[in-house]
Amino acid sequence: MPKLFYPDFFNDVFGPVMQPGSSGSFAGTSRVGRIARHVLSSAPKRVRILFNPAGNHLLNLGNMMDDRGYLGGLQDFATDDVRLFSAHELARKAGISYAFGELEKDNRWPGSVTFFLEGKDGEKGSLVAQSVGGGMVCTYEINGFPVIWQADTYAVLIWDTDGPSPSWEESFGDSLDQVSEAKDHEGRNAWFLEFSEPPKKEKIVSLFGSGVSFRFFPALLPVVTTTGRKPQLFRTVEEWRDVAKERNISFVQAAIQYEKDFSGWDEARIWAYFEHIASILDDQIHSLERIGYDNAKDTPNLPIYGKEWNRYQKQGKVLEDSLTARIITYAMATNAKIPGVKIVPGPMGTGGGYLFSALRAVQESRGYSHQQLLDGLVVAAGIGALAFTHAHTSGESGCVGESGVCCAMASAAVTAMAGGDGVAVEHAASMALMANMGIPCDPIPGGKEFPCLTRTVRAAVTAPLYADLALSGIDPLVPYHEVLQAIEVHRKETPACQLCGPLCGINITRTAKQCQQFLQGDLMAGKLEYEAQEEKEHA
Repeated sequence: MPKLFYPDFFNDVFGPVMQPGSSGSFAGTSRVGRIARHVLSSAPKRVRILFNPAGNHLLNLGNMMDDRGYLGGLQDFATDDVRLFSAHELARKAGISYAFGELEKDNRWPGSVTFFLEGKDGEKGSLVAQSVGGGMVCTYEINGFPVIWQADTYAVLIWDTDGPSPSWEESFGDSLDQVSEAKDHEGRNAWFLEFSEPPKKEKIVSLFGSGVSFRFFPALLPVVTTTGRKPQLFRTVEEWRDVAKERNISFVQAAIQYEKDFSGWDEARIWAYFEHIASILDDQIHSLERIGYDNAKDTPNLPIYGKEWNRYQKQGKVLEDSLTARIITYAMATNAKIPGVKIVPGPMGTGGGYLFSALRAVQESRGYSHQQLLDGLVVAAGIGALAFTHAHTSGESGCVGESGVCCAMASAAVTAMAGGDGVAVEHAASMALMANMGIPCDPIPGGKEFPCLTRTVRAAVTAPLYADLALSGIDPLVPYHEVLQAIEVHRKETPACQLCGPLCGINITRTAKQCQQFLQGDLMAGKLEYEAQEEKEHA
């Protein structure tokens, strides 16, 4: 039976818990690196990390810390491990030789990365996988065997087996989620087994004998797929409202039921996870205050803009109203991306922090309760899940797929906090999303977070605007899911170079090209390749 796998609050929207950075380019790449690490049974000794030539990935490598993500994951660092920031240094200390480069020609998976690995004991392995946005990943090939896996289960690849396969269900019981058979280009057969809980190595050996080859892979998503998952409860805000009405429960409670159906968690566990998310985001938006503005350190590729905003505020010249100014203060702390200060995406890397900047500021200025704040997060999660349902919610859709969806989620959440019903929530989300259509995702390589900063801060400060418009009774006419569908059509019909990447939008300017040279020169100098000393001595 095929797995049920649809957008989830904690896997797709508010996930993963990670070190500050891009969810797709830092967390997703670290997850890909971790999968690569488990292709080997011994510690990695040498690795080549190769991209498709058509993607121009090397032009942008390092801009969003993807190089550190791949190398950190290869050393088995989780998405929230602060050691990711020192991945190059630690890989060299561990004696790992590595090189980033390009394949001779494109493979059949655009956007993928290919790892060729060698372990300490001489074994070799390979992986083709991709960070697909929002911290999510997809595996296409392991050791030459075609495998489609999203790291949502515990898995084991088994090959070099003799005789017929065993009765899988009798052998593993309810923990077995799915079994698929694969054949590599040499004609070798393999089995890929997926579980809802970690399988035991002893069981594999007892079934196949000591001569069998196998590799175990950990589940990397917070919510693991199980056979008990129910179908998606709603796919539009109208269906969401209908569920609440039919079951005589609140709009928020209907969203909680959505997560119960997906995760199999009970209500207490779901609310506890939302509390966990809120505590991380609250720590993030107050990080500059806690650490001290003067103690926060600039980096070559990211100044702490919050320092300048703080100085400006102290001069008493701020033109914005007090609510907007407070949102900006929190958003600047979100933007600081201080190593060790964990974040939660929503949907892009720092989107959760920008969203929470608006929610917390509104809560404080209007005296809303902590429960109203949590309710807002739940509504934001539902709006985010619908975005992932109908559109490619990443920069590949343009900036509307990132800061645009973030703005829609924040606007809907503020509307719910202020007492708006499900209709008002949809109106706010729809208006916010419409206002962000048509903007490319064009982060300047080496451009010190521009133009991203201008759009993500705008997403936070305009959330109360769209909430007010919706609460006043203004109807934007187009339902939220139809706006999302329009975004998806636009993505498919528009050349990729006009939507996302180092060749579109503001990147056509002379200054942007100079920033790119700075990235490829000063920032990435000596980081594309390293040969361990031991390797040199034995060459």
